[in-house]
Amino acid sequence: MVEPKYVIKICLLGEAGVGKTSLVYRFIENKFRENYKQTLGVNLLKKDVDVDEYGGVSAQIWDLGGQESFKSLRKLYLEGANGGLVIFDLTDKKSFDKLSEWIESFKNARGEQPLLLIGNKSDLKNQIKIKDDEAEQFANNNNMELTITSAKTGQNVETAFIKLTKRILDKITNN
Repeated sequence: MVEPKYVIKICLLGEAGVGKTSLVYRFIENKFRENYKQTLGVNLLKKDVDVDEYGGVSAQIWDLGGQESFKSLRKLYLEGANGGLVIFDLTDKKSFDKLSEWIESFKNARGEQPLLLIGNKSDLKNQIKIKDDEAEQFANNNNMELTITSAKTGQNVETAFIKLTKRILDKITNN
């Protein structure tokens, strides 16, 4: 790839265990591991992608630890973020109930930047607790688009990151 024309910062937001690290590794390396250690603080990753009409983009991806103990550091990590993936686990009601908190943290730090709602772990069909229409309603209420993903199978992972990247670039180039 040629030298990226754009460098963007994307933050992954959501409770511990929703699959943020699995999603980012699926996106970057197209691999899935059954067990990751919990992210302590923040994990920084980067992927260069070609995005249709925009050309080369270097996406700096900040995978934020979801534990309550890192809440005080969130504002610092969100500094300069161009957008975020707000992720919940389709099999975990608590992760869904905490979404508003994550969105509020992001908006308090960054204002109105593009956010995409991600319902992860769609491969665990028999354990799903959040119905599509409930998630869709939450997305609509928060002016977000919902994408259902599975880091394990790769379902919609690339799509979600590219969709968010396009939204960010649309906003950057239209300002």
